[in-house]
Formats: sequence, C-alpha cells, structure tokens
Amino acid sequence: EKKMQLALIRRYLWVVPVILGAVFIAAGAYMFSEGRAAKAEVSAALIAEQVTTPEDASIPSALVQDPATAQAQADIILTHSLKSSNGKTYSEMERTDPARATYLNGLTLRTALNLAVMGFKGSDLVMGLGAFVVVIGVSNVALLAPALFWLGAGVQEEARVGARRQARTQLPAPSGS
Repeated sequence: EKKMQLALIRRYLWVVPVILGAVFIAAGAYMFSEGRAAKAEVSAALIAEQVTTPEDASIPSALVQDPATAQAQADIILTHSLKSSNGKTYSEMERTDPARATYLNGLTLRTALNLAVMGFKGSDLVMGLGAFVVVIGVSNVALLAPALFWLGAGVQEEARVGARRQARTQLPAPSGS
C-alpha cells in the first residue's frame, strides 16, 4: 500500500511546479506592473512641476522627467548653491549669513530631486525582480513540471513491468499431459 501511495504521489507530483509556476508568473507580472506604475507616477509628478534644466546643466534646457534630468537638475542646484555661499555648505555657514536660507532652499530641492531618482531606481528594481520571478515561474512550468511528469510516467511503467514479471513467475508450470 505504501508503494501505491508513493507511486500516486510520483504520478501527480508534476502538478506542484505547474501551480507554483503559475503563482510565480502572476506575482512577477504584478510586481512588474506595480514597478512600472510607480515609475510612471514619479515621472508624472516631475513633469507636473514643469522644471527645465538651465543652460549650464549637464543636460541643458531639458524638461525634468526622468532620473537623468532629475540628477542633472540636482547637480546644477548644488553647483549654484555652493557658488552663492562661496563654497560653504549649510552647516559651515554662520547662522546669520543671508545665503543660508538660499542654500537651504536649494538643499530642499536637491533632496526632492534625489528622492525622485531613488523612486526611479526603486521602481526599476521592482520591475527587474518581477521579471526574474516570471522567469522562475516559466522555468517551473516549462522545465520542472515536464521532468517530474516523465519521471512519474517512468515510475508507473516500471511498476507495470514489475507487476507483469511477478505475474509470470507466479504462473503454474504447464502440465505434461
């Protein structure tokens, strides 16, 4: 009876990777979709501000809408902030320095732009992980399930052959009359 249970498990074991594969494919597709939606949301928020990089930016006269233009804008704000503060950072300035408020405004803008860059990178990571999970799901369905199916079929065939052999050895010997 235990052999029969084991044979039954082996026979239907291939279903497990198909189910897991389908779950992985669905989860990966969801992750990819959410990553793409997050990326679009960050881009839309940047575009809504209608910020254009200045002429002296590394990407001049471009609408800030993606990680490259957001980083270019953050970098040029830092350059302008340091220029207006004679090369001093916020913490290096005297509290009474009038350039301190201007530097703080630039720091706030740079932080927001850098957060947008991180949002883009985070969404890229989620999209990449989603694609990877889809590949794992597809490999479960396309590789592991057939392998287990054929393994189960082989075990089933071995059981049939063994049963036939056993039946042949248990046949009574023919009588000589």
